Amino acid sequence: MLQPQRTELASRPNPMQLLAYIVFGITTLLFLGLALFTVAEPGRGSESSIGYGWGAIILSLGFALSSLILLLIVRSRGGFDWVGHKAATRTALLVLFWLAMSITTFFGAILKLESFKENTSPPFLQALAVSQPQLWVPMLWLMVSLLSLNPGWVSTLSLGWFKLPFWLGFSISTLFTAGLVVVYIHDSIQRTTGQVATRNDDEKRWHQQRLDQVAAHKADDSIFGLLGFTNQYQADDVRQAALAKIKSHPDWEAQLLDLLANPSSYQYVYSFLGSNPVAHPDAFIEPLNRSIGFLAEDIVADIKGRESSLQHWTFDSYTIEPLLRALDTQFGRQIELFYPNVLHVQQALKTPLPEVAQGVRFDVSPEVDDWVKAHKNKR
Repeated sequence: MLQPQRTELASRPNPMQLLAYIVFGITTLLFLGLALFTVAEPGRGSESSIGYGWGAIILSLGFALSSLILLLIVRSRGGFDWVGHKAATRTALLVLFWLAMSITTFFGAILKLESFKENTSPPFLQALAVSQPQLWVPMLWLMVSLLSLNPGWVSTLSLGWFKLPFWLGFSISTLFTAGLVVVYIHDSIQRTTGQVATRNDDEKRWHQQRLDQVAAHKADDSIFGLLGFTNQYQADDVRQAALAKIKSHPDWEAQLLDLLANPSSYQYVYSFLGSNPVAHPDAFIEPLNRSIGFLAEDIVADIKGRESSLQHWTFDSYTIEPLLRALDTQFGRQIELFYPNVLHVQQALKTPLPEVAQGVRFDVSPEVDDWVKAHKNKR
């Protein structure tokens, strides 16, 4: 009476085995979709390239994910035991094969785009673009997975049927992956070297342009155009050339005082004073102090007038840092005279911000706060 029931139970498929076949079917469908999608040449044009690119990405990533799930299921049922004698070795080899296969499949599909077949691409990428590795490398993986779905096949088939596609796929996909890594490193080095060379060339060109601008200054020109070349961030030869031109004017300090009294040019004088001493600092105290009042007013006006464009760096160009350095280095004995107006600058930076700029913290605020705190007892 119980025998038919045992036979019926034995004939029922194992749930994990059934799941393995289902996932294998899904993986195969994704592979077929990727193969049909990439076997034809991608259409020319930006829209066709974008469409192909997204399709190749989705299908190759879907295949990689599905094949990983298949690997985990088959491995949980004792499959792939023939890969190595030790469990750790088997796991490492399988993960490396899956990873190399997935990378090769992904880039094999992407590199079919025309841009990678052109002579401007590295020869390795050109070869990879036309050799269709996204077709036959995952096919070897599917062969290995199919043979491992049923543990009974290991005892009935020669191990060559298992090991040949495994090691062939493993070797080729690993070679392709290593090649991609080498090409990436090589291109990165070349790109970085090119960027450094370009940056050096740009810096040399800008440096020469600055020297030429300073040299073009005439004796009857205002020193205003030279002030930007005198701060501590300029190359020493540029700075010294600009200082020599400025001091060749007998009235250079008088010109500085005139510029300092002008609400449209006072900030340029800060750049000079922050890095260069003047011969008669006492003459600068009153106009410099008055200009700090201009600065506080300009900050408030900008906060209220630039509601939609306020950023943390908005006041970086206001040369506040050179101003504070000039106060400490050249006018330290008169700090108590400047302190109230610097306090106004601090308060101006704390002007309530519009709703669209809530959360913005100006980069110069900590510098002003530290200066006010450091000189609080010197009032």
